[in-house]
Amino acid sequence: MEDVDISIEKWREIYKAEVKSKKKHRKEVKLTPENYFDSVRPFFMKISPEDKEYVRTFRMISYGMLRYSPSLRTLILRGAGYNLAWRLVETGEIKSIDDLPKVFLNQKIGLLDIIDESFSRMKVNIYECISCYQAPPIGRTLCD
Repeated sequence: MEDVDISIEKWREIYKAEVKSKKKHRKEVKLTPENYFDSVRPFFMKISPEDKEYVRTFRMISYGMLRYSPSLRTLILRGAGYNLAWRLVETGEIKSIDDLPKVFLNQKIGLLDIIDESFSRMKVNIYECISCYQAPPIGRTLCD
């Protein structure tokens, strides 16, 4: 788990630097297989050398849905996430919010960092996200 903490701390520093930076966002481009499918997530490649293929397969499916119907893609992915969460609660893998970072890691979704939380709100960052890590800006979120 030490490697996870080190990686999250590294990504947190990058995040803080980007927030402080006055740089403008990169120009939006069209999402294509060439600029979306191939992504190397450094932390996940260390623990799972086949991660690149895992991400590529997920993104190929996601891209196909996005090209066919962005709104349908959103519904399908949110529904799948909801069903996964219920399953993980039922099996006892999620007992509280504190279990989410471990679940995100085990499911290879990304490195979840809880930035701020209060009674009614929570702000999180997901580093090396399976949906959007290294993807170009396209004018909408890829993480549904």
